[in-house]
Amino acid sequence: MAMRNLLHRLTGWLPTLVAMIGLGHATWAQIPARPTTAFTGLPPQPPRTAYTFADALPGVTFSQPLAIASPPGETNRLFVVEKTGNIIVITNLARPTRTVFLNLSTNLRTASEQGVLGLAFHPRYAENGRLFVYRSMATGHTATRTDHDVVSEFRVSATDPNRGDHGSEVRLFAQRDEANNHNGGDLHFGPDGFLYVAVGDEGGANDSYNNGQRIDRDLFAGLLRIDVDRRPGSLPPNRDLNNAANAWMITTNYAIPADNPFIGATSFNGSPITASRVRTEFFVTGLRNPWRFSFDPVTGELWIADVGQDRWEMIFVSRRGANHGWPFREGNVPGPRSGMPTGFLTQPSFNYVAPVHVYAHGSGVDRGNSITGGRVYRGSRISALHGAYIYGDYVSGNIWSLRRNPGAAPRVERLTGLSGVAGFGIDPSNGDILAAQLSAGRVMRLQAGAVVPGTAFPPTLADTGALTDTAAMQVSPAFTAYDVNLPFWSDHAHKSRWFHLPTNTYAGFRADGAWTTPVGTVWMKHFELELTNGVPESRKRLETRFLVRMSNGVYGVTYRWNSPTNAVLVPDAGADETLTIRDGDQVREQVWRYPSRTECLICHNANAGGSLSFHTRQLNLLAAYPGEVRTNQIGAFIAAGYLTNAPAGLHTLATFAPPAVAESTEWKVRRYLDVNCAFCHQPGALGGGLWDARASTPTDLAGLIRGPLASPHGGADTRVIAPGNPSASALLDRMARRDGRRMPPVGSNEVDDAGAALLTTWIHSLTNQPTFPEWLEGHLGANTPANPNRTTDTDRDGDPDYLEFLTGTDPTRPESRWRPGFSMDTTGPTLRWTVPANTTSRIEAMDTLTGTWEPLDIPVNEPLFRAEAFEQSLALPTEGTTGFYRIQLWRP
Repeated sequence: MAMRNLLHRLTGWLPTLVAMIGLGHATWAQIPARPTTAFTGLPPQPPRTAYTFADALPGVTFSQPLAIASPPGETNRLFVVEKTGNIIVITNLARPTRTVFLNLSTNLRTASEQGVLGLAFHPRYAENGRLFVYRSMATGHTATRTDHDVVSEFRVSATDPNRGDHGSEVRLFAQRDEANNHNGGDLHFGPDGFLYVAVGDEGGANDSYNNGQRIDRDLFAGLLRIDVDRRPGSLPPNRDLNNAANAWMITTNYAIPADNPFIGATSFNGSPITASRVRTEFFVTGLRNPWRFSFDPVTGELWIADVGQDRWEMIFVSRRGANHGWPFREGNVPGPRSGMPTGFLTQPSFNYVAPVHVYAHGSGVDRGNSITGGRVYRGSRISALHGAYIYGDYVSGNIWSLRRNPGAAPRVERLTGLSGVAGFGIDPSNGDILAAQLSAGRVMRLQAGAVVPGTAFPPTLADTGALTDTAAMQVSPAFTAYDVNLPFWSDHAHKSRWFHLPTNTYAGFRADGAWTTPVGTVWMKHFELELTNGVPESRKRLETRFLVRMSNGVYGVTYRWNSPTNAVLVPDAGADETLTIRDGDQVREQVWRYPSRTECLICHNANAGGSLSFHTRQLNLLAAYPGEVRTNQIGAFIAAGYLTNAPAGLHTLATFAPPAVAESTEWKVRRYLDVNCAFCHQPGALGGGLWDARASTPTDLAGLIRGPLASPHGGADTRVIAPGNPSASALLDRMARRDGRRMPPVGSNEVDDAGAALLTTWIHSLTNQPTFPEWLEGHLGANTPANPNRTTDTDRDGDPDYLEFLTGTDPTRPESRWRPGFSMDTTGPTLRWTVPANTTSRIEAMDTLTGTWEPLDIPVNEPLFRAEAFEQSLALPTEGTTGFYRIQLWRP
């Protein structure tokens, strides 16, 4: 955002300029009054299913928790690893107390899949106080890239059992890493007392760094097994003393168990290798991104979950020297790389171990997009699950149990749903399964048969009472209709919306971000689809969804119309229906997804604020009311008494409403991405990418244009958005796909062709739109700083370089400046200025230079990003106190 002070000591500043403009009392009187009818048709909390999750540590929250551990033999302490840098100890499970055990935020890398990723306690921790941590760090050791995967030993404080000794760190190894994803990072001691470490393939698509089938270069793409006690008979790791970086990476602070499978190997996959270069730490190879592994505490079996690439997620029961096939294999099908040796799948010498179970990408009860490995349940409180492997999917939120079935496929059962689970653990007091819910910052407990206050969901839509006449779609007077500026893409469906606020409660206005809403708020959304495109009479009622605000979030439930007069409750796991659609002379089939209750929460997550529609940008529109009244919808909410802290004016509020004039393509794209992607793609949310879809984040700071990929695909030039190159723009590729890599991953099966076309147009236009650093380099050449400061004024003309970038002036010539005009005629003074294309302006004022700048609530301050430059003007007051004015300019 750039600013420019314009006029000093202009007389004539009328307070009426900042008064609310537009609606007289007669108009307000025609706005429908707030309903007084109560709605009690849905329970305040969702009824418990056979298996469900409850908060394991009430009142305790975390910053992106992803791993859970406890020292061996202890029963009343729990350690939670926060991706963002802290290891937290809960010192009393009955009355949980949160204490920072170890702060590892210094030099920590946390982008994408980086951070503090794993924690393991030595088997004799009670005696020696040793613990081991896996984290992503900027070590500063190399000049070209400083990111490393670091495994270190720490010790507990000698004086406080609930504090770690930061100064006790002993580094085992620091693995230079070219990417910020596929890091693995899980740590566990096996039944044999050795430390096992999960390492991913370094990142990129299709095994970009050629690590999947290598054991003689780096420590990637497998499971390592090391001896941190350096027992007699263990061997030193191979170190390449001719390579300074490698010699520094591998320390002598650990040893190699004498029975590790690749000690002395002279061949691998049928090709010769040099034994002295073999990374003898390897215990298992051929993994892509092993996201959580564990040992069955009874049998000692090693379970590994491996995140797939395009199609399949995998579970392995592994063994010494196993090769799980990546990138020759993905699941049970060929992987992205050729060159698999003849006999690889069948000859024992290759030790290929196939997955015990795979599931496909997508939504539904048996699908997902990113597996989170779990634990074999050996607790006593849920007898039906004893011995079952409990795991989940980070994206779809499905939580399953798996039991092997000798001679046949394993028995897999969907237990329940919980979105954003990044790791599982065990309650040391009773063996319960715990889940680290990274997205919500909580540790949750799996439980069965819990009884909670409330009633079951009504079996039909009519039973909810939300409609007084289901056949006629007559909505209960407890609900108020509302509209949004830009609907989320819902596979061609037409949608209608209503909300209910309990009596004597209010929504909290926010200029940006989700409004706050009280417990008991209910949103209702109805979906219909034209079975013959373009023929409104062919609309079929599909479903009516509800979203209910609870004290700790929201829950969703949907009813499927099975007749013209009523709809039935959709099962917890959701459902699919195949519809026949006529497009002109063509007939096609479309699969409509009725979401599971977990899938509802993927989009309606805590980061997004629960509701996706109660945002100023969505609600700031002209709405129709009885008596042919059209007025601002937020103003109508204020008049009806729905809001606390209501804004003083409306003209300056952000909006997604399309104006009467042509908008810039960039703003259309940013608006689209906010509505369709921001619920996941924003800091701390489920998306996991490196870009921010929120329209409130400027494009040049959003990681979009030439943005790196968290999980690269395609060629070396592929970026989030590659200017001028749609085929190398991953964002366009993901939204235009129909396979398991499609975005969004839930809620849609049809490609939004108009949205894809809009994004394509913008990508092509970017070849003629330099970024600020590129523009500045065009003027300053070799003198351009590496990271230009927006406030720098190169030519010292009073205009920062970034303002000159916005206005197209020359930052090296003081005479080249953007200047508003000022004229005086018989009607008084008028201020005129040019607003550049794809830019908006806002005029602010204050009566003294010691005051506060306030935007004027006037039509010229409505935020518009026009396709072409345009002239703006403001007639200034001629009487009153002295006033001061300034104009702000900014781009999307």
